[in-house]
Amino acid sequence: MIPKGVLEGLRVDMQEVANLAAATGVSYFKGAFRSKAFDGKAWPRAKVDEAGKRRRGSLMVQSAALMNSVRTAEATPDRVVWAAGNEKVPYAQVHNEGGRAGRGAGFDMPKRQFMGEAEELEEQIGRRINIFLQGIFK
Repeated sequence: MIPKGVLEGLRVDMQEVANLAAATGVSYFKGAFRSKAFDGKAWPRAKVDEAGKRRRGSLMVQSAALMNSVRTAEATPDRVVWAAGNEKVPYAQVHNEGGRAGRGAGFDMPKRQFMGEAEELEEQIGRRINIFLQGIFK
């Protein structure tokens, strides 16, 4: 049990907690590009081209523009919001959710989610907040 005197003087900076959660989320979402998976579920594999070869290199990381567009849009004590995409990366949503993509007739883009609610992320944020709070009590 924590002594009452310790608790009375305790002040947790909730903005610092929000910033910690925000940074953890950005790191987790960018990590999806390296692991080619989201929340423990692997992305669909790349299609085989006409020559019978699969795409080389990392899936969805040709210029890294999409991965680098992942950012914290808002971090307050009340909520944390992440975003991806910008005027140079208008395709972020279709990659994350799947759907119709491309010019002209287009094609069906498989869902390769890299952002959203994830149990793994919630666990990571929880662990980091616990470590932060343990540091306050020392």
